[in-house]
Amino acid sequence: MNHKKILLADDDRDDRELIREMLEHFDQSAEIVCLQTGQEIFGYLSKCTAATLPDIIVLDYSMPLMNAAEVLEQLLEEQLFPHIPKVVWSTSSAPEHVSRCMASGAIAYFSKPVTAAELSEIALRILELCPPAGIHQDMQQKSNDYTGR
Repeated sequence: MNHKKILLADDDRDDRELIREMLEHFDQSAEIVCLQTGQEIFGYLSKCTAATLPDIIVLDYSMPLMNAAEVLEQLLEEQLFPHIPKVVWSTSSAPEHVSRCMASGAIAYFSKPVTAAELSEIALRILELCPPAGIHQDMQQKSNDYTGR
């Protein structure tokens, strides 16, 4: 049985643990990989096979070295993993941050919650946005077949 794999990048340990715990609360079978910086995402993804790629990527906007928009822009520019949905969650709800992320491939942008109810709602939305586990493997293989990689 395939389990959803969520790649979560957030430099704030407390925020990272809160969303991880809430995601696990709603989907105990989910595998959640936690990173602290935007740059770590590229190192992690480069080591993945089609079978080990995440089903969704969740990014904090404000991270050291690379913020979420920069990560999204690099993924878009290099046409890396376009089939993997990407969402941003942040303490910033600045319109320029939201629009930059959405223009760079994010499918959703959430403001970090203040209450447990808001956190629950965000975790549920992330899980809803996550495609069925393993679907990216089929899409990656079709892409590789098409491009000859």
